[in-house]
Amino acid sequence: MALKPIENDSANRFTALVIGSAGKGKTSLLRTIPEDERVCVLSAESGLLCVRDLVESGRVEGFEISSFADLQDAYMHLMEPEQKEAYRWIFIDSLTEVAARAVEQMEREFPNPKDAIKMWGQYSKRMTNLIKGFRDMAPYNVVFTCLDDVDRDELNRRFVGPSMPGKAVKQNLASYFDEVFYLDLFQPENEEPRRLLVTQPINQMPAKDRSGVLDTYERPDLGSIKTKILGG
Repeated sequence: MALKPIENDSANRFTALVIGSAGKGKTSLLRTIPEDERVCVLSAESGLLCVRDLVESGRVEGFEISSFADLQDAYMHLMEPEQKEAYRWIFIDSLTEVAARAVEQMEREFPNPKDAIKMWGQYSKRMTNLIKGFRDMAPYNVVFTCLDDVDRDELNRRFVGPSMPGKAVKQNLASYFDEVFYLDLFQPENEEPRRLLVTQPINQMPAKDRSGVLDTYERPDLGSIKTKILGG
C-alpha cells in the first residue's frame, strides 16, 4: 500500500468549530476574514442579513442550504478542481440547522417508527462523514458554526455543548476539530460588553486549542487567529 505524504495544502490551513448562542454574532465573524480572501458561505440559517453588504459587494458568495442533499451537492461542487481556485474559505452556518435538515431526510427515508434505531444510525454515519469531508477539504480554510445547548453529565452536572440532534454526533463533534471556540459576550467591570472567543474548556464552556498558541480569550477575528496559529 502506497503511503500518502503530508502536503502543504493539508498542513497550511485553518479549520474550526465555533459554538455560541443565537444572536452572539457567529455569522458576523465573516467580517473578520481578510478582504482579499474570498469566502463561500453555505447558509442553512435562512439568510445573511447581518452581512448583506458583503454579499452585495461580492466579497461573500455561496449557496442557500434547504436540505441535506443541498449540502452534499455543495460539497461535490466545491471539490471540483476549478472551484479550488475561486475561494480561500468555506463558512458553514450552521451545523445545528444542517443536522435538522438531515433528520428530516432520514425521517422521510425511514417513516416506520420501528426503524428508529436504523434511522439514527444512518443519520450519525452520514452527518459524521459529511462533517469530516468538509473539515478535510484542502486547500480551503473551513469554519463551522453551531448553536449551543445546556446538558447534564452522568453526575447531573450542567455543561454547555453543541446543539445537535443525535447523541453520538453531539458527543463526538468537538473531537473532530483541533480548534473549538465558544463565542460569548463578556461584561468587564466599568466597561462596555465585548465579544470574545473562549479557546480553553473553562466555566463549562466547550472549547479547545490544539495549536497551543492561543490565549484563553481571543478577539473574535478569524483572520488574526489563523495568522497566529499558522504564522505569516
